Amino acid sequence: MDVLYASAGQTLKAGDAIARLNLTELQDALDAANVTLSQQQAELAQLTASPASITSTADSAWQTLTRAQEDYARTGDRTQAAVDEADAALTQALQAQDEAASRLEELQTQTDPAASEEELAAARQTLDEAQQAAEAARQALENAQNSREDELLAAQRSIEDAESALAQAEAADSQARSSAALTAQNNQAQADALQLEMEKNEESIALLTACIQSGGLICAERDTQLLTCDLTEGQPCPESGGLRLAKEGSELVAQFTLPSGQGDELSAGQAVIITQGSARTEATVRTVTEDSESGTFHVTAALSEEASGFRAGTAQAELIFSRTSYSVCLPVSAIRQDTQGSFVLTVEESRSTFGVRYTAQRVPVTVLEVGSDGQYAAVEGTIGGSVISSSDRAVSPGASVRVAQ
Repeated sequence: MDVLYASAGQTLKAGDAIARLNLTELQDALDAANVTLSQQQAELAQLTASPASITSTADSAWQTLTRAQEDYARTGDRTQAAVDEADAALTQALQAQDEAASRLEELQTQTDPAASEEELAAARQTLDEAQQAAEAARQALENAQNSREDELLAAQRSIEDAESALAQAEAADSQARSSAALTAQNNQAQADALQLEMEKNEESIALLTACIQSGGLICAERDTQLLTCDLTEGQPCPESGGLRLAKEGSELVAQFTLPSGQGDELSAGQAVIITQGSARTEATVRTVTEDSESGTFHVTAALSEEASGFRAGTAQAELIFSRTSYSVCLPVSAIRQDTQGSFVLTVEESRSTFGVRYTAQRVPVTVLEVGSDGQYAAVEGTIGGSVISSSDRAVSPGASVRVAQ
């Protein structure tokens, strides 16, 4: 900062200069913010890019199973036809055997005239041949039946192998889809968090650009009061606001003095009850300034915007030191802020085939009160898991985290 024109507690008119920032520092900060924004935009584009399509292996496995089932059906038809043909041949051979046996018996019983030895020998030869043919037909039928069983068993095993391959392919596809969905969900959560960071960065860029265009001069936009000024000449341009102005239309301000013993316990943000006649309201302490010579503390407190019935003059101030019991108190370091308000990050545990996974979840909270030492705060909200109060790197909602043991 080059020049500081105003100090805390000073009343300002619209256009009054407050400070002049160093243009070189402003330009460096703007360049760094633009580089960060470019990196954020590239990362956001990567997070929101369309995911690669999942190649399914189940379709090929289905086709293999269908072919195996069709082959089983064809094998059944073909082998059954062979069995039927062998069975018909056996029936025909048995019939020929019966006829040969009947002819031999007829010749053996013939008496007038009796059959010759040549006729009987020929009949016996015919019967032997018929019996051999019947036995061969019986063996052919047995072979056909055994072959049918073997081929059907092989075809059935092919079906079972195809079914097993299909089940594995479907499981692999399901796992791939689940993994892709989880990745998409995580990417979306990171993209949402990154979008909020980009919005803040864009606001900083707009503010830095406006400051550079004004030559680094910061002026009051309206008639107001400079409540806080944490800037000093020669210090680097602050990353966070070092100036705080009174809200527009906030005209009701109480000022009073406290002795050293009481002023030591008072700090900005605490509540004070202001009473004037029948009017009574709560005010918030803005500044507590110590007078080094007298040892007293000068206090300013802003009355509520809904306060009514007050006028310029003497009033009574009653300090409030909270004695309320709260169900949830957290370290101030656990409470975070974004454009949607205050929140904390809790750790959510989930289990999958890959093991246990911990994810940071955003839980909105309302800050009820901050302790006077600034270390703990009472909050209200639905907090179901362990709260992240500190981490060794930046954590955003939806990000995977590792819990220290």
